Order: sequence, then C-alpha cells, then structure tokens
Amino acid sequence: MTSDKFTPELIAPCGMNCGICKAYLAYTHGIPRERDRVTHCAGCIPRAKNCYLIRGCPKLRKHEISSCAQCVTVPCKNLAHLDKRYRERYDMSMVENLRELKIKGKETFLKNQQEKYRCPNCGDVVCVHDGNCYSCSYRRETKPIKSAE
Repeated sequence: MTSDKFTPELIAPCGMNCGICKAYLAYTHGIPRERDRVTHCAGCIPRAKNCYLIRGCPKLRKHEISSCAQCVTVPCKNLAHLDKRYRERYDMSMVENLRELKIKGKETFLKNQQEKYRCPNCGDVVCVHDGNCYSCSYRRETKPIKSAE
C-alpha cells in the first residue's frame, strides 16, 4: 500500500481525503491531462488554493480554523450540499469523515481510509470517484448516479 496517499497533508478542510481523489491520483500516476476529462491536483492543502468552501467560510478564510471539524456549525450550507452530492454519487460522506477525524483523530482516520480504499489486486488506491485503481486494471463496481428528473 502506498502510504504517501494517506498523509495528514492530504486531508482537505472539508474532510475529503485527497489521496483517493481522481484528480490527485491522475497527478501522482502521471496520467496525461485530457481536456474536460482528467484534471490534475496535488491536493487541496499542498496546492494552497481556496476551494469554494474556504471562499464561502469566513472562519476558514481568516484562518480561525483549519478544518470544518473544528467548527460548531457543521455542516454549513456549502458543506451540506457537497456532502449530499458525494453520498449520492460516490457513497462517501465528508460530514462522516469530519466526525471520525474529530472523534478518532487523523491517524485512525487515515488508517481506516487505507483499508477502505485498498485495491484488492495490487494494494494501491481505488479512486472514490470512478472506482479505478490507476496502478492495475482493477475496477470496483460503482453506484449508478441518480438522474435528476
């Protein structure tokens, strides 16, 4: 298992583990960028860019807190919207991630993430967004996305 995908620096303020993100995995595996299909990202904190949660949150923007887990009003409107989308599309909850981080700490959270997203074929990482392991040919069955009617 590659532990460089499971480090505290890759835990975004919203509770996303960037080590399981499609854009981060494409970046670390040297997958060429394709217009509108594959983007590259070094992780939310390492790239020092403000996401829409940071831009919309005065506490994060002013560095009063470094994680939504430190906020007493979790989830805010923006985080609730993001969490709902991730629960429906990717069977992952950022609010649950934040709860686990707050209760169990980063070390336990990252260990659990390693176990949950470990590729059964090669031991690398299975992407939360598309269910692919970018180190081998493994593909996890993904939940069908509900269409808006």
